[in-house]
Amino acid sequence: MKNVKVTTFSQSIIFKSLLFLVISMLLIVTVGTYFFTQRQLESTVQYNYSSNEARLQQLAFSANNEMEQFGSRLSLLAKTSEIATMDPVIAAGHLKSYTISSMFSSGETVSLYDHQEQLICDNSMLETAKAIYPVEFGKISPHRPYVTPWYREGDGIPKRAFAAVVSDRTSNGGYIVASFSMRRLWKYFSEFKVGQNGFVIAINTAGEILYHPDLKKWMDGVHRISETGFEDFNVQTYEINKPTFIKLNDGHRYLINYNFNAEYNLGLITLQPKSEIDASVSTVKFISKVILAFAMLAILLVAFWLILILGRPMNRLIEHISKITNGNIDIDEINVGNRKDEIGQLSRAFNQMHSTIKRQIKELNAHREMLEQEVQERTQELEEANKKLDLISRTDDLTQLPNRRDMHETIDNEVGRSARTHKPFCFIFFDIDHFKNVNDTYGHAAGDLVLKAVSSTIRGLLRKYDVLARYGGEEFLTLLPETDLEGAAIVAERFRKKIEKLSISFAEQKIKVTITLGVALYDDRLGADRSIQQADKALYEGKETGRNKVVIWDPERTSEEDYKQAAIEEARDRR
Repeated sequence: MKNVKVTTFSQSIIFKSLLFLVISMLLIVTVGTYFFTQRQLESTVQYNYSSNEARLQQLAFSANNEMEQFGSRLSLLAKTSEIATMDPVIAAGHLKSYTISSMFSSGETVSLYDHQEQLICDNSMLETAKAIYPVEFGKISPHRPYVTPWYREGDGIPKRAFAAVVSDRTSNGGYIVASFSMRRLWKYFSEFKVGQNGFVIAINTAGEILYHPDLKKWMDGVHRISETGFEDFNVQTYEINKPTFIKLNDGHRYLINYNFNAEYNLGLITLQPKSEIDASVSTVKFISKVILAFAMLAILLVAFWLILILGRPMNRLIEHISKITNGNIDIDEINVGNRKDEIGQLSRAFNQMHSTIKRQIKELNAHREMLEQEVQERTQELEEANKKLDLISRTDDLTQLPNRRDMHETIDNEVGRSARTHKPFCFIFFDIDHFKNVNDTYGHAAGDLVLKAVSSTIRGLLRKYDVLARYGGEEFLTLLPETDLEGAAIVAERFRKKIEKLSISFAEQKIKVTITLGVALYDDRLGADRSIQQADKALYEGKETGRNKVVIWDPERTSEEDYKQAAIEEARDRR
C-alpha cells in the first residue's frame, strides 16, 4: 500500500477550519451585539410603559382622591349646625358665605332639600334657574356620600352629583346635594405629561369622553372613545398587561396604558406616540442595521471561500462515492490533482479503500447466504419465544387460568360480538368464603391448593366457550356468552353446590370451603366495567347476608343516574 504524505500545517484543512472558526466567532459577536441592541430597544419600550403606568396610577390616585375629598367635605357640611337647622335663611346664608363658596369651583352648585325632596335653598347668588340633579333620593345612605353617574348641563362640562343625608333632631332632616365639575380634574390632566408629546383621555363607563386635551374638538357635545379609533373597547373589562401599541384615527400609533375606577366611574387612558419612542432609540437602530449589514457581508465572503476550497472538491468526492454506492464498483479512481491538504489525502485513501473493497466483495457475497440462513433460524426461535412469553403474561401462574388482563381482552371481544348478534351474556363474580382462615389455619401452601382445586372444579363445569379467570387473590370472574340472567343464576347455583360438596385433602386433613357468587347481566348502556361492578356488589351482598349463596343483581336496581354517570365516564375516556 502506498504511503500517504503528511501535509504541512499551513496546507491543512485544520488551519483553514481554525481561520473559519475565528470568522465565525466574529459573526457570533456581531449577531450577539445585534440581539443586545434589540433587547435594548425592548427595554426602552418596557421602561416607557412601566414609567407611564406608574405615573398613571399616581394620576388616578389624585383624581380619585379629589372626588373622595369632595364627598367627605360634603358630608362634613351636612353635619354643620347651620345646615342642620333646615332653615331657608340660615342655611342659604351659610351656603353663600365665603367659607363655603370657596369649597366649590365655577359652575358647581350645592342645594339643600327637605325630607320630602323639596328644595329649601342653594348657593346661587342670583335668581337663576335652579340646578337639577339626576339624584335618586331613595338611594342616599347616611353612612357614605351617594354619587351619581356623569352627566352634562347647559355648559357641556361633565359633572356628577354627590349627596349626603342631613340629620336634624327637631325635624325630619333632609339632603344636601352638590355638583362635582370635571374642571376640578382637568388641572391634573392638563399638567400630566406622557413623554414629550403624549396625552391623557378620561372616559366614563359608557365610553363618553370626559376630558381630551383638544377641548375645542372633543368637549363640544358628547363624543365617545370609539370615535378616536378604539374598536370594541369595553371600559370596564379592558386590560393591558404588557407594552401595547394601538393605531388611532389620526393615523398615528401610540403606546397605551389604562386605569379604570368602577366606584367613581372614571377611566384614564395615556397615549404616548410610537414615533417619539422610535426617535429616542433611532441611534441604536442605526447601529444594529450597520452591524447586521457587516455580518451578512462576512457570511457571504466566508461562504464563497468555503465553496472554492472545500465545496467543489467535496461534491466531486460525494459524486464518486455515490456511484460506488449504487453498485458501480469498477469505476476509475478519484483524481483531485496534486492537492496536499486533507481533501487530497482523503481522495488517495479512498482510492486505496476502493481497491480493498473490490478484493473483499467476493468474500462478503460468500458469507451473505450463510448469514441470511442463520438470521432466518434465529428469527423463528425469537417468534416462538415471544409466543411463550405472551402466553405467560396472560396466564395466572398458580391456577393456569387466564389472568385479569387476558379476561378484559376476552370481554372486549364478547362486547363486540354481542353488539353484532344482539345476544346477551352474563358475569358470575365469586370468591372463596373465609379464605384468610384457610391460610391462617393450614398455611399458604394449603391456600394455594384450595385455589387450584376450586378453579379446576369450576372449569370442569363450563362449556367450551365459557371463560373462567382468576381476577385477583381468591376472586374469580366467569364470562357466560349467549346466556341470560336466569341461565346464569342456574349455572352459579351449580357452581355453589359443587364447591360445597368439594373435599380437599391436605396433610392428612380434609378442608371444606364454600363460595359466594354475584350474578349480573351485561348492560351495554353501562359498559363492561360497571356491569362487573354490579356482579361484585351482588357478591358482597351475599357476603354480608351469610355467605355460601348466589345473589342476582336485578337490572331494575340500576338507576338513570347510574346510566348518566357511565355516559360521562365513557365521554371522558374517549377524550
